[in-house]
Amino acid sequence: MNGELFFYIIPLFLLIVLIIVIRLPDNEDDHDLEEKKPDDKKLPQVPRDAPRHDTIDLTLPTESGTDVEVYYKKDPDSPPAATVAEAKAQEETVVEAEEPAAPAPELPPAAPRSFTDGLEKTRGGFFARLKGIFTASAVTDELIEEMEEILYTADLGVATVTHLMDEVRRNRASLNSGDAVRELLKARIRAILKSVEKPFAVGAARPFVILMVGVNGAGKTTTIGKLAKKFTMQGHGVVMAAGDTFRAAAVEQLAEWGVRAGAEVIRDREGADPASVAFNAVNTAVSGGREIVIVDTAGRLQNRVNLMEELRKVHRVIGKASDGAPHETLLVIDANNGQNAVTQAREFGEAIPITGIIVTKLDGTAKGGSLIGIARELALPVYFAGIGESVEDLRPFDADQFTEALFT
Repeated sequence: MNGELFFYIIPLFLLIVLIIVIRLPDNEDDHDLEEKKPDDKKLPQVPRDAPRHDTIDLTLPTESGTDVEVYYKKDPDSPPAATVAEAKAQEETVVEAEEPAAPAPELPPAAPRSFTDGLEKTRGGFFARLKGIFTASAVTDELIEEMEEILYTADLGVATVTHLMDEVRRNRASLNSGDAVRELLKARIRAILKSVEKPFAVGAARPFVILMVGVNGAGKTTTIGKLAKKFTMQGHGVVMAAGDTFRAAAVEQLAEWGVRAGAEVIRDREGADPASVAFNAVNTAVSGGREIVIVDTAGRLQNRVNLMEELRKVHRVIGKASDGAPHETLLVIDANNGQNAVTQAREFGEAIPITGIIVTKLDGTAKGGSLIGIARELALPVYFAGIGESVEDLRPFDADQFTEALFT
């Protein structure tokens, strides 16, 4: 009996001890956790299954129809919203707070440049050298010779320099200082420029057709776009003919200017007959009641006989489309070309009658004085002068302002 009792008691005892050993560490861990728990006042109690505080997704009602609590990134320490309705209201508040500020008002357009601004490089070139002569207290042979040399380097041309120096020598007896020479030279240059100053006027013919010619790189297509913008701002209906069909870039450039200027552009495929484009443009203006047609032509070298013959054809075809057209044929001259521009004008004038000149890029060259030689030798009206990039910088030519800008 005792043996059987021992057989049952001993294993039971060992089992009890094992259970005590296993349970004792858990109780100690629970005790440690209780001691390490932070104060409830310092850390809010959040349900274990609550969403994370950095969520910005608004959960819709569940399929059972119960509302879901949501946390917002806007305020991580705030308690969850009680319902989806409250969550949506908070979302609206967040959207309002993050609404972008109103855009800043646009700045007014910059004022157009003056001739003084546009001729800055020219003034800093040969006219700056002339200023040193004008400070002399006596007019000597050496001073006159130095002045003549400076004028030659200014690309005024031999004929124009000779004319000006003859005036100085003829009046030498009355010139007692460099300042007196300055005033005489200024007056003679003003007189030359005044002789070609002429406001551009749109005549009574409808449509009034303007043919634009010039060599490559003179700024012809850009000048056409600026003129079109000026005319549309005056209330005229304008049609532009993309007659430079040999260069796709020129056609695209004119089309872009058409958008800017609010003008209609007549164009054809690359390599098409320029005369037919011009003819269609004039007919379009007649049928549509447009007042002005501006015809672009291919930039060409004045010494290429076949290209100049093509220009004659364009001129003839325009006349067939409208009696008396073109009413103005304007030569666009790059001021950087200096006296080469005189040669260009003469060659173009032999092909078709040139009625006026537009001088471009005066702001980008120290050879702005070349306009004086162009004016005297060609004796053609100078309608506009380009002294900057904007439409406003294509200025009606003003001899007084131009002269004052040179001698400022």
